[in-house]
Amino acid sequence: MLGRLHQYYNEPYRNEIAVGLKNSKRLSSDKIAAATQIFTPDWVVKYMVQNTLTRYLRRYGCDVGDGEYIIGGETADSTDLCPEEITFIDPCMGSGNILLYAFDVFMELYRSCGYSDKTAAEKVLRCNLYGLELDERVCAVAETALRFKARQYGAEELPQVYDFSGISDTAGSLLKAEQIRDNSSKAAAVRKLLSRKYTVAVTNPPYLGKTAMNTELSAFVRENYNDYSADLFSVFAARCMDMLEHGGYLGLLTPATWLFLQSYEKMRLRIYSECSVQTLIHFEYSAFDDATVPLCAFTARMGRSSSKGTYLRLTDIKGGMELQRQKVLEAASDKESPYRYEADAEDFRDIPSAPAAYWLGKATLQAFSGTKLGEVFAVREGLITGDNDRFLRRWFEVDRNKTAFTASSDKKWYLLNKGGEFRRWYGNREFVVNWENDGEEIKDFRDERGKLRSRPQGLSYNFRPSVSWSQITSGGFSVRYFDENFMFNVAGTSVFPENEKQLLMLLGLLNSCVVSALSRVLNPTLNMNPGDIARLPLPDIPDECTETEKLVRENIRLCRDDWDSFETSYDFRIHPLI
Repeated sequence: MLGRLHQYYNEPYRNEIAVGLKNSKRLSSDKIAAATQIFTPDWVVKYMVQNTLTRYLRRYGCDVGDGEYIIGGETADSTDLCPEEITFIDPCMGSGNILLYAFDVFMELYRSCGYSDKTAAEKVLRCNLYGLELDERVCAVAETALRFKARQYGAEELPQVYDFSGISDTAGSLLKAEQIRDNSSKAAAVRKLLSRKYTVAVTNPPYLGKTAMNTELSAFVRENYNDYSADLFSVFAARCMDMLEHGGYLGLLTPATWLFLQSYEKMRLRIYSECSVQTLIHFEYSAFDDATVPLCAFTARMGRSSSKGTYLRLTDIKGGMELQRQKVLEAASDKESPYRYEADAEDFRDIPSAPAAYWLGKATLQAFSGTKLGEVFAVREGLITGDNDRFLRRWFEVDRNKTAFTASSDKKWYLLNKGGEFRRWYGNREFVVNWENDGEEIKDFRDERGKLRSRPQGLSYNFRPSVSWSQITSGGFSVRYFDENFMFNVAGTSVFPENEKQLLMLLGLLNSCVVSALSRVLNPTLNMNPGDIARLPLPDIPDECTETEKLVRENIRLCRDDWDSFETSYDFRIHPLI
């Protein structure tokens, strides 16, 4: 309850900061905590703690605590368990709701060992629970909540939870013990926590992209965690792994972007090589109201094993977090659940960039082991003008006599492939670009300090037949044919075959349902980058494929007729109903 109250207290401040983040403003140190504090739902806390701490206890035959959210299980391999030696840390504890639930699990453990409630509560705070937090105020909330809980059992022990006020304004738990120079008693306590290894680390880390990090934080992350610097959550994931002992357990609630995007490849590879992912919940995109990104929660055990992990794919189950909770409970008890999958992370390595495509079968995974599209064909990004409002127009906004509808014309305006809405085979031919005198003005477009604003890239591929797609699309992946009369810009990323046969086959391949499914593996977001398409597996193209070529030509013709039936096409002649 105290945690919820603190989040509501911060809500106006967080909204103000969110506006700045949308405008790509970097956060000052005093705003980082408020911008990144998100209260973890109680049932997600239970899922993470039960699949880490409770699973650890069950390895030792100790069946305590609720296990309703445990997915899979542990085989008891020892009975030699010393409760005082089990250490649990939340390095981004916020208001302490993860620690509060872990407290209850430890209480049951000590009771099962014959301890009185008072002694058990004292031992939990003295030996088992640890927390760190950047924000002084929310740390006080966590400490107060833990003291209230312990006092219910007559215990007066102070919780071992600390903030970084006076020690660090930005890095917090990312600091190594030796990087703390302060000699105060609090600094000594924090240094002790940062220097030891833990049995379990569970947290909901801050989510903050590198573009929003201030200069100090960005420099620290680059120097100490450069391989994981795409976002603050991936940095904390690496830090948590550093804090765990061999065989220890990790539980995280993070954006789901790390599962797929190329910028998190090194994070994935480290997890695959140093951990065994045991469970993962892939939430529906908008299920979590307090977060503006798709989320996943996962648990892992340090050290590789041959066992497969269990993955729950709830991405298509709409209805909010309560429905997601119900589906998790169903899948936890039903191995035949249609959204429950088992996968070995080692298999993901066969896919370029190693995305966690846990729902794919063996045959599909093996498809990625062959030739990549980018190894055979040129996949390129096009022109960046630096100011589209200045250099781009729709074809009907300029003098037709000054427009080059064929590449060989010497005009001011040239046809431009600029991506556009979801459309397959043909279309989205609306824009022209000022390329007078071979783009003289764009090539020398600079800011007031003389820095070049434009990026005239991919120029040697202009005016070549291509298969192209929109880099940003909300309607799925779709590709279109462009002839030799077009330039292309960064939004109309393209692949350039060597001849007509290759063009037709690529057009058919990339518009297929198979590639639609595979492209979502390589990048499930709204952005489809050149590198994603270049990593698609390329099947062998038969020498004779006349039927396929015929069908592709027919699709182009039909979609061209549709495009030209509207006045927005420069080839429009007469409405089809007339």
